[in-house]
Amino acid sequence: MLDKIRSLWWRFPAKEAPTGVGRFVLKTDATQNAAPRNKTTMTIAEKTSYPKQRRHPRYPLQGRDIHAHMVITEEVDLQNISVNGVCIHTKKHLQPGRTYLLKIRDEKMSRSIKCTAVWIRAIGSNDSMHKGCAAGLQFQNIASDEIVRLKDFMRNFGTPLETRISDDFKPSPLRFSITPHTKAFLKCPKIMNVRTISLCGMLLESDSAPEIEDRYLMNLPLPHETEPIMIRGRIASILPRTDSSGPHFDVGVEFLAIEDSDRARLDTFIHSL
Repeated sequence: MLDKIRSLWWRFPAKEAPTGVGRFVLKTDATQNAAPRNKTTMTIAEKTSYPKQRRHPRYPLQGRDIHAHMVITEEVDLQNISVNGVCIHTKKHLQPGRTYLLKIRDEKMSRSIKCTAVWIRAIGSNDSMHKGCAAGLQFQNIASDEIVRLKDFMRNFGTPLETRISDDFKPSPLRFSITPHTKAFLKCPKIMNVRTISLCGMLLESDSAPEIEDRYLMNLPLPHETEPIMIRGRIASILPRTDSSGPHFDVGVEFLAIEDSDRARLDTFIHSL
């Protein structure tokens, strides 16, 4: 009976196995007796077949004085405020003497207020890259109409402080404690040295660490060019630097959007290096 069944196989040939993923291969004597693959040889071959390369080569810019310009915006908590200045809580380490722009989240406060960081105090003792701090900002050249709106904001969202603040800086007599979790936006213009560059990104030197995945509008002035290259970039990597001198972080930026004309200018600059 078994011989009769075998003799009928030729009338009902097996279906062809589909090509691609999921196909099974029957073992033959040749495959069974084949020598096992050498794991080391296979790894080298894979590396040769699939080299880990960047889309575009990177070029060093040491000594060429190329800088990227950007504005970093951070949401901060308002603590107390007067017509002369404000105390905020921030995750970033501000620098005394540096100029910032403060935009209070209120529909009546239409313009950003120019201010200077006067004092900085660390909050907590964690070892993360983004240590929180309290900062005192002094307003600069605030217009009279903005002072009126600022007083309205203080009366609506604050409570007058009856006790004087005990520190090295004389507080304003009209200072209001702001409702908890009242937000504002702190804008900080930054100029960072460009270490390396390619058609798809660049490596910057920074004294502070931005957030991974943050997006920024940047401009990149080039030598002998009147107009800078405009870039929309993504923070792709942050590496703390081991040397104690100079900036503390290497910040990798991926170019998300750049005009074709600007990309052509960048390409010309790169080929001139």
